[in-house]
Amino acid sequence: MIYIISEKRDMTTDLVVEWLISRGKSFTRFNNNDFVKSITTISNTEDHIGVFANAEKVWHRRGFHSVLPKEIFEDYANREDYVRYVSKEAMRLINYQEYKLKENLKENYIGSLMQESHNNKLVNLSIAKDVGFKIPNTLITNNRGELLAFYEKFAPLITKDLRVPVSITTRNKHILSTGVKQINETHIRKLNDTFVPIFLQQYVPKKYEIRIFVVCQQLFCMAIFSQRDEQTKIDYRNYNQLKPNRCVPVKLPAEVTAKVWAFMDKAEMNTGSIDLIVTPKNEYYFLEINPMGQFHWLSQNCNFYVERAIAKFLCDEKT
Repeated sequence: MIYIISEKRDMTTDLVVEWLISRGKSFTRFNNNDFVKSITTISNTEDHIGVFANAEKVWHRRGFHSVLPKEIFEDYANREDYVRYVSKEAMRLINYQEYKLKENLKENYIGSLMQESHNNKLVNLSIAKDVGFKIPNTLITNNRGELLAFYEKFAPLITKDLRVPVSITTRNKHILSTGVKQINETHIRKLNDTFVPIFLQQYVPKKYEIRIFVVCQQLFCMAIFSQRDEQTKIDYRNYNQLKPNRCVPVKLPAEVTAKVWAFMDKAEMNTGSIDLIVTPKNEYYFLEINPMGQFHWLSQNCNFYVERAIAKFLCDEKT
């Protein structure tokens, strides 16, 4: 049986499902927070992972299924402490099910909730450096003096979130972060002497950016010409909806491809979206990886049909 774990409104999952249906393939899809009856046993003779016991292929696209009945959230709507506690308990079971499935299925399990939950930009930068990628000079500090010294040495600098964008709701306002931004000395001198640690990198001039989607032992690579637009010059994710960046397929040099696979191997990932920068000197800089990153726009812009490749993998067809 093929199992897909995703979110109800994830377009890419819908497209893969269409390919599976066109091939007459049976599958079970669990959307985020769909309740799944779970009987999991661990004994000296055998282990059993409930509904997934007959799994042959699993694509963990996004989110996770729920082992908590919806009545828990309804009956205890005013008890956030209780809901938070049982949710943490349930997550241990969900993580174990993934662990056991991956142990049994090995390369037939694509994706990982645990890797997404624990994805660490700093660890990934360290791994990228270890396998031979160049990385931007990086500082994480809670001290203004150290930040000023770093600025004087490596300006211009950019800053961005280490994990997820800011989303804080107060009584009077909703605070949101605004992606990758360049900072200057005026910004720094407005800070207190000490503050919450912030993530900064030396700005690396680029000829273009590359988005790589890794899946099914394939690399789907797209060049993004963000440098030609002032709005997207710092980062293509400062999208210009009126005049989108030109995006085209690109082939990586063999040595860069080897580094990508070395990174994936050392990071123990089998899928994800990787962002690189190519400098005017044709140097390749690693920026980050998102284990459950979006890929539909890459597939669509470059006619890669990534969704078909995933469906073929799930159907045991050769790509």
